[in-house]
Amino acid sequence: MLHHHRHGGVVSAAASTETLQGPWLFLFDLLRWPLDDNPAAFADGTHFMNGVAGGVMAGWGLLMYYVVVGPFTRGDYELTLPIILSMTLWFVLDSFGSISSGLPANLILNLGFVGLFLPPLLALRRQPPSSS
Repeated sequence: MLHHHRHGGVVSAAASTETLQGPWLFLFDLLRWPLDDNPAAFADGTHFMNGVAGGVMAGWGLLMYYVVVGPFTRGDYELTLPIILSMTLWFVLDSFGSISSGLPANLILNLGFVGLFLPPLLALRRQPPSSS
């Protein structure tokens, strides 16, 4: 999830301009299945939100990476609970927003990310504390 937010954030931020909105538009078209070039463009207000949300996702993803890389490298997995809790909050709010805004297919992507990241985090939670 950490890398997803950094890279997804950069793609979202790039969609703040008409010139670079293509990859983000493709995702929204995919989520509105079938692929039919709908939406064909973002509104001006959406360009603004793409830039803001992209910056937040990229920045927070990078911060989360550096917050956990040190402890995890040392075998300290105490941060797994806050990560699981924040991932749960993200999943609930993102999925609710996706469904209520007419993009329920995003729930499939969300479930995919939960399926990728939750099992390893739960396994790390069961690790005994390192004796460093």
